[in-house]
Amino acid sequence: MTFLWPQFLTLYILVPLYIFLYFYFEKKKKKDIIPFGNLEVLVEAIEKIRKIDLFKYLPFILKTSILCLLIFAISRPVCTTYVPLRDTKIMLLMDISISMEAGDMHPDRITAAKEAAKQFVRDLPNGIQIGIALFSGNVRVLVNPTTDKLKTINVLNKLNRKLLEPGTAIGDAILAGTESISFEDESKRKNKNDRVLVLITDGEANIGSDPLFAAAHAKVNRIIIDSVGIGSPLGTIIRGGILTRLDEYTLKEVASLTGGEYFNAQNLNEMKSIYKQIRKSIRLVQQESEITYIPLAIIFVLLFFYQLLRWTKFRFA
Repeated sequence: MTFLWPQFLTLYILVPLYIFLYFYFEKKKKKDIIPFGNLEVLVEAIEKIRKIDLFKYLPFILKTSILCLLIFAISRPVCTTYVPLRDTKIMLLMDISISMEAGDMHPDRITAAKEAAKQFVRDLPNGIQIGIALFSGNVRVLVNPTTDKLKTINVLNKLNRKLLEPGTAIGDAILAGTESISFEDESKRKNKNDRVLVLITDGEANIGSDPLFAAAHAKVNRIIIDSVGIGSPLGTIIRGGILTRLDEYTLKEVASLTGGEYFNAQNLNEMKSIYKQIRKSIRLVQQESEITYIPLAIIFVLLFFYQLLRWTKFRFA
């Protein structure tokens, strides 16, 4: 933490001076003995003082705290925070092929994938643009990258087994995601790691463009692809007795070619852990923000509390 006006921190020398003067005059008050002619009145007065003895110094503590916070606020503190690179964009490419209905993840792959993706979107730092495209035999870009997370979450909420279709066009999905995430003037981009495609699939490409060709196109556009393979490379049987396998080799090559990473998820917890790793890989930059409003807000609360005390037991404070 730094200060815009650090010279005002020297005012903290007033705090011990204020404390000294407070106890000095309190001690002086005690020397002023008032003679009591009535012993019963004296005893009653002492009993009343004992009842509030525990809170005797509360007004003093509040006033001292306000003084400290005021000096802190006058010095204009600045806090360093970490925020995403400006215009960082992430595109989810979600496989909705029939194999996503497999029940090796509870309750099925598509449900586990969407729940983990929803948590990922919710936990993204504010300012990051997120979009989503669904693919099977064809590709549909439903949300172009936007800071409105709710749009992407609404699409994920609607995913279910009834929407699953035949075919797995991984290459076409990468090409569509690349176009969606980099349609603006590339000359304006200063950072290399501010465009990410997150490819989520449980199968192998069987239609459309070659995934490696599409990955090379993404690399030219300085886009990183993190690929998430769902299920086992050994494969699983889906409706109709069809065996579907996870093409780990291609997914690893796609990620490696663009400087991304490959992850394999066997269950929902692993998927959530993978999304956390992807989120942590998002490059953050330092940003300094003045936080003078924080001590001022605390001062306001303390002043309000102090005034309440003056209206009650501490009217003399």
